[in-house]
Amino acid sequence: MKAVKSGKRLLLAGALGVAMAAGSLQAEEVQTGGELNVVTVYRTLDAVTWDPATWNWKNSHDGLFFDHLLRGNLEYGPRGQNVNNFTHQAFIPYEQLEGDLAESWEVKEDPLQIIFHLRDDVYWPAREGLMERRKLVASDVTNHFEKIWQSERRVPEFYDFIDKFEAKDDRTVVLHLNQWHSNWHYRLAWGYFDGIAPPEWHALDPEGRGDWKNATGTGAYKLTSVERGSAQVYERNDDHWDTVELNGKTYDLPLNDKVTYRIIKDESSAIAALRSGRVDIMEAIRWQFVDELKRGAPELVWREAVESSGHYMSLRNDIAPFNDVRVRRAMNLAVDQRAILEGLLDGRGVLLEYPMSSNQTGYYTPVEELRDGGKELFDYNPDRARELLKEAGHDKGLTFRVQVFSGNPYHMDLVNMLEAYYSAVGIKMEVQAMEYGAYRSMMGHENQAPGYMISNGAGNPLQVIRKSFLGGQTWNPDRHADTFVDEQINEAIKERDPEVQQRILRDLNRYIIEERVPHVFLPTPMGYSAWWPWVKNYHGELRVGAVRPGPIYSRIWIDQEMKEEMGY
Repeated sequence: MKAVKSGKRLLLAGALGVAMAAGSLQAEEVQTGGELNVVTVYRTLDAVTWDPATWNWKNSHDGLFFDHLLRGNLEYGPRGQNVNNFTHQAFIPYEQLEGDLAESWEVKEDPLQIIFHLRDDVYWPAREGLMERRKLVASDVTNHFEKIWQSERRVPEFYDFIDKFEAKDDRTVVLHLNQWHSNWHYRLAWGYFDGIAPPEWHALDPEGRGDWKNATGTGAYKLTSVERGSAQVYERNDDHWDTVELNGKTYDLPLNDKVTYRIIKDESSAIAALRSGRVDIMEAIRWQFVDELKRGAPELVWREAVESSGHYMSLRNDIAPFNDVRVRRAMNLAVDQRAILEGLLDGRGVLLEYPMSSNQTGYYTPVEELRDGGKELFDYNPDRARELLKEAGHDKGLTFRVQVFSGNPYHMDLVNMLEAYYSAVGIKMEVQAMEYGAYRSMMGHENQAPGYMISNGAGNPLQVIRKSFLGGQTWNPDRHADTFVDEQINEAIKERDPEVQQRILRDLNRYIIEERVPHVFLPTPMGYSAWWPWVKNYHGELRVGAVRPGPIYSRIWIDQEMKEEMGY
């Protein structure tokens, strides 16, 4: 930060506050170029892998070079109709989608097909040692889906509803379906695994596919540098096809020249980087730092929303002692969730946010509307917990091990509180803190502990229920398996009437909470984002697809003059 007199800075802060409160009196002149520095939602995590065939949940976050077939339309967000804040990890209503690589799409009934009509002006950029610049064609898209479906890491049943991927011509992709799947758009067009990678990249061996120097796509940026534990640098892709209209003028995207992800594992260091102006945006700030930042950097602009994840301690339903629902119920009754919400989170959060999220109107049931078997899970009752443990044959208590990601400060705080709660009812909890790679590799593995702390992404309603409660799924650390649940999920997948599907999923959500009690429900915190006022054309959005921020970043421009005037 440049030297600046505090008086000048305070006067400028006041003027900025008045201007932002009153709204812009005149259109600002867009300044293209410059660099955007971001401490992202996943600030503690390097890219897990660059291999597009590994079914890695974080590919769309790290893949600012990817385009998808569809994306969320930001005009439904704060910059337009304001019906979606675009912070959800993987929830975009169908009517809020727009074309990305696909200029348009259609669903045909007889035969059952989904047809994507691709844009005619999309090019793969040259990537040294991998490929020359060339035009995107439909066979590139079908090749991507065919290659990832051949992967041993694929999510079970994910594409079972598709008979064939067909490139009808250079501009037309046809998906031939063997049955209707109401969540097809999430699975194929804006989800976690459909950032389109070129055949040249897929053709490499695993080592080559995992090398960041081969990572490429038709998106707004090119990956140019990776320093693990420090930064990922993305520079402007001059071949990118997309544009944006601002103040009646059309601009090529991206508006900025560079985006740098700052990987900062130490929380205090990340806060200091924001306060000093070394970073422009910090996407995830815990409540403990909010008031401090507002006092120390009053110019910051803020967004508040419930975190887009459900927090819970997974209990392995497939092994003793947690294969007994009485024990799982006792594990909840022994914990004072309301005290955690009020004490650890200062009341800034929600008691129940998973499976369904509180923003999913028509699907979500709040705690006070659950039946008695569900309500009691959120009423601290250690005496009843002891009774249930005794009924289940554990009158002398029990011992279990729990695995936790050491880079999640909320979970590290939680396990300390949980240890104390469980000790009071004769349960000993042995905590195994792990780095992310080792922690993530345990989920679904035979060595996954009986307890597993998890922050599981709140996605679209059907996807959340399927991924976490359908037997045999990758993101089902509870190892939950129930014939009725499986049958109802499959009914919901095939159901075409949105109201009927909503009822099925709403009832399933209640049944899982009230009857199955698959894990220990824990409060979900409020999430805070902050950015400096020189960050323009930004409204706190985080994702236009499953953990996909690229099109948001590409529309941001930096007011360099304001930044300099503020002394940064």
